[in-house]
Amino acid sequence: MRPLILSFSIAVALVAATPTHQVPRSERAPSSKFVNVLSNPVRHTADFVRRQEQPANGSSDVDPLTSLSEEQKAEVQKATEEFTKPLGNAAIWIEAYDFDMERGDIHENRIFYHTLAFFQLVENSSLTLLRPKNIDGSYADQNVSPLISRALQYLQFYPAQLKQPQADDPGNTIVQLSPDPQQTIASFGASGAWWPNFLKDFPPAQQKNLSALLFSEDWLHLSGYRYNLGGSGGVNDSAYASTPGRGVESFMTTDGAYDWTRDAGGVYYLKAASEAKLASITAFVNSMPSALTETKKPCGNALTAPAIPQFMAYLNEVLTHLAEEKIKIDYISPMNEPGNDFGECTQEGMSVDKTLRAEVFENLRATLNVSISPIVQKIKIMGDESSQIASDAFPDYPSWLPPTLGSKYIDAIAVHMYDWPDDATLLNYRQLVINSSLPNPPPPIKQTEISSFASASGLRAPFGWTGPKMLKAEYDPGINSALDMGRYIWQWLTLVNAESWDWWTAVSNVMPCSPSTISSPNCNYASDSGFNDGLLYIDPAYATTKDYNFYFTKRFWVFRHFSHFLRPGAVRYDVPNEILPYGTVAVAAKDVDDVYATIFINRNATGQTITMKLPGAGGKVIGAVQTTDKEDFGTVALPVVGADGTFKLDLPAKGVLTIQFGTVGARAAAGPGASKRDTEEAGRVHRKREKREGGWWRLR
Repeated sequence: MRPLILSFSIAVALVAATPTHQVPRSERAPSSKFVNVLSNPVRHTADFVRRQEQPANGSSDVDPLTSLSEEQKAEVQKATEEFTKPLGNAAIWIEAYDFDMERGDIHENRIFYHTLAFFQLVENSSLTLLRPKNIDGSYADQNVSPLISRALQYLQFYPAQLKQPQADDPGNTIVQLSPDPQQTIASFGASGAWWPNFLKDFPPAQQKNLSALLFSEDWLHLSGYRYNLGGSGGVNDSAYASTPGRGVESFMTTDGAYDWTRDAGGVYYLKAASEAKLASITAFVNSMPSALTETKKPCGNALTAPAIPQFMAYLNEVLTHLAEEKIKIDYISPMNEPGNDFGECTQEGMSVDKTLRAEVFENLRATLNVSISPIVQKIKIMGDESSQIASDAFPDYPSWLPPTLGSKYIDAIAVHMYDWPDDATLLNYRQLVINSSLPNPPPPIKQTEISSFASASGLRAPFGWTGPKMLKAEYDPGINSALDMGRYIWQWLTLVNAESWDWWTAVSNVMPCSPSTISSPNCNYASDSGFNDGLLYIDPAYATTKDYNFYFTKRFWVFRHFSHFLRPGAVRYDVPNEILPYGTVAVAAKDVDDVYATIFINRNATGQTITMKLPGAGGKVIGAVQTTDKEDFGTVALPVVGADGTFKLDLPAKGVLTIQFGTVGARAAAGPGASKRDTEEAGRVHRKREKREGGWWRLR
C-alpha cells in the first residue's frame, strides 16, 4: 500500500486547490501556476525541475530556464517533445477541456485539466531529472513516473467527455464510408463461464438447443468462444469458490493426477463450439490447479517464479489432450485479471505480479514450441487480460508488454474494460499499445470481457462516461442496456481498432425473479437486483420449478447485429461521426464476399433520417434488419436507391439498424428474409418459439 499512499500524496500536492465539483463558468477563477503548462511546457517543466533541485528556502523568482544547466535544458526539451506525442491523455484532455468550456455547463475547470496534462508529461518521461536523488547526489534507479501514473489513475476516474463532431444538418448530409480499410475482424464471442455448471442439469434436448442458440447461423452466430480451464481439484481442496457455480473442475485433481472426465458440462459446450468451427476458441485460466498452489485452493494465491514450470507443464498436458480429442483451441490465455487474487474466494483467482508476466509468457511460448503435439505447437498466446484500462493496463503494461512483444512471446493483447473507459482513455490506450510495440507494428487487440454495468447512471449520454462507479447490481433486459453495449462495441472497433470483442458470459442465472412462478412482466424490467451479465438467462430456481427455458434480452439481439453481420475476415471502414446525427454512431465492414454491412446505433429518443450513398457504382441494398424496444430482429423494407446511388434511411428511435449492400448479385447473410433452415451444426434442432409479454422470447 505504500506506493499507493505516496502516489496519492503526489496528486494532492499538485492539485491542492483543485475542486472536483462542478464550477459554473462565470465563477471559475483565473488559472493557477499550472495554467501555463499547455501553452509553454518547456518553461513549466523547467520550473518543476528547478523546484526539485533547489533548497526548500531557495528563491522562487529565478527564471526557470536560466537556472538549469545546458544538459538539463536539453532534457527539458526532450521532455517537451515527449509531451507532444499522443501517448498520455494530455492532448485529448485539452480537447475535452475546450469542449467543456464551449458548453460552459459541466465539470471541470482549467486547473484540473492542466494539472492532468502535466501529470501526463511527467508520466511519459523516463529522464533522470524526474528520478529522486540519493543522499550522495546520484539518481535513484526507480523512476517516479509509476508513482505519478498511479495518481493519474485516480484522477482519471473524474468523468470526462471527448467532443465528437456531428452533422449540423444530418438530413441533408451524405453518409459515406471512408475509402481507407481498417482492421480485419477476427471474432465476436462470449465465455462458457460459469453456466455449464448449471446446464449439465438441463434435459439433453435443451442442452442441444442452447448450442444452436449460441453457434448456429439462425441465431447468435458467435465466431468466438472462451473456455474456462478450471482450477478446483476436488473434495480435498482447502477452500472452494463460495458463490454457487463459480468453481470449475480442473482436469488435475488435488492429488496431482489427471481425470479427463471432469468438467463434463464445460467440455460439452467446448466441443459444440469446436464442431461449429468457430473462428477463435480460447482456453483461459482464472487459477492454476489447486494441486499446484501452496494453499491447495484455487483462489487467494499468487503465482511465483518457482511454480511456473509446473504450471506450464500442466497447460501443455491439457492442450495436448484436447488436441487428441480433436477439440479445436486457437489461443491459450494463462492468466485472467492478474492484479486480483480473489482472496475472498467468491470465484477462482490467481494474481501474477506485473514483473513476472513476461516470464510467464516466455515460458509458455517455450513450452508450446517443444510440445509433442504439432497442433499444440501452433496454438497462439494472448495476454494479460487486465481487468481495467486506467488503473491496470496504463501502469502495468510498461513492466511486461515491451519485452513480451519484442520477443514475440504473445500473439495478441487481451484486455477487459471493467472501468468502462471513456473515448479519450481508449484513444490513449491504443497509443500506449502502439508505443509499446515500436519499432514493430502493434499486435492485434482483443477486448475479452465486460458485463455488469449500470445502464441507468448516465451511460446513455451520447458521449459516454467513465469510471468504476459503473459496476453495480442492476438487471435490465431491455433496450437501454443493449444500446450501451452496442456503443461499447463501437468504441473498441473504431477507437482502438480491436479485432475481437467478447461479452463476459453467454448465459446467466442472476436475475431478480423466478420467471415461471410469477407473471412474466415482473421479470422484464430494470431492477436493482440481479446483474447485467448475461445475453440469455435461466431461471435461478430451475431445480425446483423445472423451468428449463432460455430467456432472451435485447443485448442478445443487438449483439447479433455484430456477430452475425461482421463475420471473421470482414474488413472495417470508418463512418465519420461528423456526417452522423447527434447521439448516433456506426460501424461498417465489407465481408469476404464483398457484401457491406453498416450497423447504426441511435441512442436518441427520436428516430433519425439520414441520406446514405453506396460505395462505387452498380451497387444495391440487399438486406436490412433492426432491433428496438418493440422488435427483436425485425426485417425492414429496403429503401429505393436513386440513380446517383443515394437513398434515405430511417434510423429507429433507441434502436440498432443494420443495412447490407453490395454489387449486383451479392447475397445477404442468413437472417430474417434470408435462409430459415435449421443448421446442420446444431443437429437440426427443432425449435418452437413462444412470444411473451414485453418482447421476450423463450425457447423450449
